Amino acid sequence: MNLVRGSFIALLSAALLVGVIVPTADAQKAAGTDARWQEGRHYRRISPSLPTGVAPGKIEVLEIFWYGCGACYSLDPFLESWKKNSKPANVEFVRVPVTWNAGAKLHARLFYTLQALKQDERLHTKVFDTIFRGGNGLLGRDEESTLPLMVAWAKQQGIQEKAFTDAWNSMWVNTKLRQADELVRRYRAEGTPFIAVNGQFSTDVGMAGGAPQMLGLINDLAKAEKTR
Repeated sequence: MNLVRGSFIALLSAALLVGVIVPTADAQKAAGTDARWQEGRHYRRISPSLPTGVAPGKIEVLEIFWYGCGACYSLDPFLESWKKNSKPANVEFVRVPVTWNAGAKLHARLFYTLQALKQDERLHTKVFDTIFRGGNGLLGRDEESTLPLMVAWAKQQGIQEKAFTDAWNSMWVNTKLRQADELVRRYRAEGTPFIAVNGQFSTDVGMAGGAPQMLGLINDLAKAEKTR
């Protein structure tokens, strides 16, 4: 009697275990991600999902960053290599700077000023190197004392002073700063670097287990979005 009852319990436990495992495997298959990636451990689902700013048929990979962030600086060469060598053709990479404090806002204004001048791709890594290798934070006590520092740096990079200051003070840059502030708030990003894939998933270097792993995860999530 006890043997029969024990066998029944063992079979019931096995059935329940299969019932727990199978939906997880099915969910991974449905998401189209590699079995090594686990939702909640390596990435999170964004709920509700957020709209993207890319063209139809494109997958947006968005990095929320800060020029004063050491982790962002460490990640930058991995991202640059990924963009050149392994980024899927249908993926559009977008950077959004944080505006959490006065210094971050000034660095964000620098980013969009360079973008307005179409110099962001050329000088993005140079900004990081100036801050972390050159020891020049590109910040003064306030905006008034910061601008001359930024202008001097820009001139060293071959940008004319008037072009830089005109872009710095432009309505376009002011609008982009407001949009960035709203976007970071909507993503509820609490640290940098923060990565979002197509407004559906978020991850970071720590969650993924390292920068190379995170880039592999990004590609797999982008692939899953393409087939969704």
